[in-house]
Amino acid sequence: MSKSHPSTGRSLRRAGIATGAVVATVLAGGALPAYAAPVPMTLSSTVGPSGGGNSLTGTVATSATNTGPFTDLTKPPTVQFQWFGTSTAATCSKFAQTDKEIATATGGALTAGVLTVDDTDVKRISNSKIAFTVPSGSPVSPTPGTTNANGLALVTTPAANAQSAAKYNVCVYDSNSTTASNLLATATYTIAPRPTITSTSVGSAPTFGGQPISINGTGFSATANATTVSIGGTALINTKVNSTTNITGTIPAHAAATGLAIVVNTVGGSVSSLDADNDGTADTTGIPMGGAATVPAGSFAYTNGIIIGPNTVAPKGVVNIDVTGVGFQSLNFVVGAAPSATGGKSHVLLINGAYLPNATAGNYGVEECLGVFVIGDKELICTLNLNDSKGVAPLTGVANTTDAGVGTYTVTVVADGDPAKATATAAGASIISSGSTFTIAPY
Repeated sequence: MSKSHPSTGRSLRRAGIATGAVVATVLAGGALPAYAAPVPMTLSSTVGPSGGGNSLTGTVATSATNTGPFTDLTKPPTVQFQWFGTSTAATCSKFAQTDKEIATATGGALTAGVLTVDDTDVKRISNSKIAFTVPSGSPVSPTPGTTNANGLALVTTPAANAQSAAKYNVCVYDSNSTTASNLLATATYTIAPRPTITSTSVGSAPTFGGQPISINGTGFSATANATTVSIGGTALINTKVNSTTNITGTIPAHAAATGLAIVVNTVGGSVSSLDADNDGTADTTGIPMGGAATVPAGSFAYTNGIIIGPNTVAPKGVVNIDVTGVGFQSLNFVVGAAPSATGGKSHVLLINGAYLPNATAGNYGVEECLGVFVIGDKELICTLNLNDSKGVAPLTGVANTTDAGVGTYTVTVVADGDPAKATATAAGASIISSGSTFTIAPY
């Protein structure tokens, strides 16, 4: 009785066809199709963040006679990342890297330039496609003169933010062995350094945005669509990566808020201005924002800001004012035909100077723009009537008997008109901008 040979069966499975099909082909005198040599594998991404942890797919080309090398149904193939630094790629062989060693992030034993993906992090999708997770403990170039007991250059695993670019051969072996004869497929993969932020040109902006911003740091990628930026979760407009250390763009519109993060996403990972050096610990001293002193925790602030039109009217006149800004839909505007100091309600006020909640006269408001129509989150319309002999007297709740006279005032949107508010910021008053001044002209 003849005996079967398991090794032959494994070789046939690696060939991408069933054993019975091979017998039929041999009996017919045909050639035996096989992946006799490892085949190139296309990765879903050829570059990724330092520190690993991201997932990839690997796919090989197939044909009518070669359906793919990943045919072992009992166990996923073994995937290794074999480091070759930044030089020309070496062939896949765990024995070819004896000039350097690495230590994994989890404190694993030193190995000869090899990181093996855990079996649970490899999934066989089909004969031609697998999925796997990039292992942690990605190495960087060895420190000159640092060796282990055997005299080999020792590569330790630093903090993720300190890792620099490194290149790997991705080597996929038959599940039974990682010897060269069982190599199924190969690809190359590059680790990109994590980005950092060192400074920004501005640290705040009015809610309607539109101002330029420059962001300085490290690890930015100029590859098309490889780097994105957001402020408080809203994408930067006209983002341009000028170099690996500088990005410019236009600040987007955003509702008023403080403590917001500027986030830069690159192929090497992401960095937040709240952890600008990317060491995994929130900053407490901040980073230079706006060219001045550091801002605590590197936070960005949006202050209320509006633009109005038209911005003039004759004494005793009536005008509909178009107000643009951000965040109007969340406001609860006062309803009625008379000015009031209603707490908890939002107001559009004509102010004599800067808004002061506790002022007895013009600094709270000399007139109120009533009949507010909220067109959308960024626009509202209201009616300023200077012919009703009704101003605003917040502390007494009694309407003024004198209309606003000729002069220049400021139109201000107040989120909460409660006179008890301690400051204009607490009341959510819009900042004074060049577009929000309003003139009562003598004509």
